[in-house]
Amino acid sequence: MRQELRTEDLVQLARPSIVHVATESVARDNSGRTVPSGGVGTGFVIDAGGLIVTNNHVVASAEQIVVTTDAGDLYDATVVGRDPQTDLAVLRVDASGLPPIALGRSADLRIGESVVAIGHALDLPGGPTVTVGVVSALDRAITNVGTQRLTLSDLIQTDASINPGNSGGPLLNRYGEVVGVNSAGAGSFAGIGFAIAIDGAKPIIAELIESGQVERGFLGLAPATITRSVARQFDLPVSQGIVALQVTAGSPADEGGLRPGDILVAIGEAVVPDAGALSRILAKYGPGDEVEVRYIRPGGDDQPRETRIRLGRRPDP
Repeated sequence: MRQELRTEDLVQLARPSIVHVATESVARDNSGRTVPSGGVGTGFVIDAGGLIVTNNHVVASAEQIVVTTDAGDLYDATVVGRDPQTDLAVLRVDASGLPPIALGRSADLRIGESVVAIGHALDLPGGPTVTVGVVSALDRAITNVGTQRLTLSDLIQTDASINPGNSGGPLLNRYGEVVGVNSAGAGSFAGIGFAIAIDGAKPIIAELIESGQVERGFLGLAPATITRSVARQFDLPVSQGIVALQVTAGSPADEGGLRPGDILVAIGEAVVPDAGALSRILAKYGPGDEVEVRYIRPGGDDQPRETRIRLGRRPDP
């Protein structure tokens, strides 16, 4: 039977598996001149052979990545794969014998349960910062994240402080197991942080290790998440789901009969509460797979319709 750990014992157990991630890149100023820039985040070791999980936004534009272990060893890191849609990335360093951290089950979490966040908050010297809190809510979604204005869903909300530099670090349960990947604080709001639930992250991580990317089946529409306030404002027949802002001509969605304004409520047996969930669902299907899509067309009888769509391959950007 597993035994809950005191915070200080938990930190001692986990800390050797947590790494500092420093990035360097080149940007251009307003005059068009190239100027160096850098960033910092956190990662955690999942394999003794040098595999490390972090956030995609930590390494997305990096030209050089340097990982520093808790023991002070420095390694140049390469990107094994990254997935902007879920804000996850896997790195590799040329090392052996690194201590991997145990991955837990986010499905076992309960609201009010104690959790611990560890990471290099604000890049302060002296090792990682430890913050303690509780699970404030489960299955949260946040919109307009980052420059791509993504929707991240299946998030754990916690009041354990998560600050810049914490990104990519682990959220741990009382057994020292990773239950989430710290991803975002809520701007100027104190006491609200979010972590990507590890159950949804595991298959993404596995696919990144295997193929370097997540190849989702392609629908060909621009989704927007429906919130309760949006539903009230536009008198929509649902309180959650996604609306198709645009449908690309000739795309699988177009050929399947979907139109701008249609509200997607389910793909197969999976309910689609937000744009982030749509991305996770499509990650389970590949190009050429046929799926049943249930949708509502506002202005009709508000009853769900069904269409079968053969998913395509996402065009090159």
